Amino acid sequence: MRNLTLRQLEILRMLAATSSYTRAAARLNLTQSAVYLQVRKLEQEIGLPVTEQVGKKVFLTDAGEEVLRSGHRIAEELEGLGRSLEHLRGVDEGQLRIALTSAVNAFAVELLARFLLQHPQVNIRLNIANRKEVLASLERNDVDMAIMGEPPQSLDLIALPFHRNDLIVIAPANHPLADRRGILQSDLVRESFVLREPGSGTRETVLRYFSEKGLTVREGVVMNSNEAIKQAVKVGMGVAVVARYSVLVKMESGYLRELSVEGFPLRRAWHLVHRKGKRLAPAPLEFKKFLIQHLYVKTPEEQTQTLP
Repeated sequence: MRNLTLRQLEILRMLAATSSYTRAAARLNLTQSAVYLQVRKLEQEIGLPVTEQVGKKVFLTDAGEEVLRSGHRIAEELEGLGRSLEHLRGVDEGQLRIALTSAVNAFAVELLARFLLQHPQVNIRLNIANRKEVLASLERNDVDMAIMGEPPQSLDLIALPFHRNDLIVIAPANHPLADRRGILQSDLVRESFVLREPGSGTRETVLRYFSEKGLTVREGVVMNSNEAIKQAVKVGMGVAVVARYSVLVKMESGYLRELSVEGFPLRRAWHLVHRKGKRLAPAPLEFKKFLIQHLYVKTPEEQTQTLP
C-alpha cells in the first residue's frame, strides 16, 4: 500500500457518490482518462478490482468499499491534524469554514466582511446553499459552523440566536390587499404564493405555520433564489413570506409592500450553529465571539417570547 495516494482515494469517493466516471471527472476537474488511469493504478496497488460497470452505472466492489471506508478514516485523521495545527497558529493565520443558508446570504456576508476588517489574514471558505444542504455539510463536518434561520431540534447542534429575523408577507405595490389593515390569514391563503424550493428553511417555516393554523397555502411558483422571488412578487406572480431585512431596499423604492396580516411578522432569529462537542479553532471561535457582540436586545414584547 506504499504507493496508494490521497488523490486516488478522493477519486474513489467521487465515483461512489456519482456512479459515473464522466460525472466524477467533471466534479474533480479531471479528464475521464485521468480518472480511469488513477483507478487502474489503485487496483494494481491492491491487486483487486475496485469498481464494476452494471448497465450505465459504476459501482464499487467489496474491495472498493473497504478501501473507501479506510479512506474516510484517513480523511478524518488528516482533518483532525489540520485543526490541531490551526490551534497552534492562532486567529490571524487560521481558517473559517462557514456555510450560509441563501436566505441569510446578504446579511451574513456583510458580517463576514466586518469580521475580516478586524482579522484580514483569516482565510474564509464560504458555502451558500439551502437549509437541507447546509445541515448536510454540518453533519459531514465539512464546515466549522453555519448561519441559518430556525435550526432543527433533531440534530446534536449548539445554536446561538444573534440577530432578529422577522418574516413578513410581501406583495406588489399595486396589490388589492396593499392598503388593507389586519388582513385575515384565511383571506391571505386565497392568494397564490411564491415559495422557495423543498429543503429551504423559509419554505418549511411558512408551510408549517399555516398548517398549524389549519390553512393550506396555494403554491403558485417555486424558485430557488430569494432575489428571483422578490422579482416574481414585484411583477405580480403572487405574494411571498420573506425576511424583512432582505426586502428593505425594494420596499423603500416603492416596488414592494409589506402586507398587514394577522400574526405577522413572525418573530424569528438568525442563528450561528455548530455541532455539539465541536472543538472550534481560534478563527471560528473568534467569529463566534464577534457575533455575540452583535446579539440584539429584546423589546419588552419579545421578552415573553421564546426564540426558536
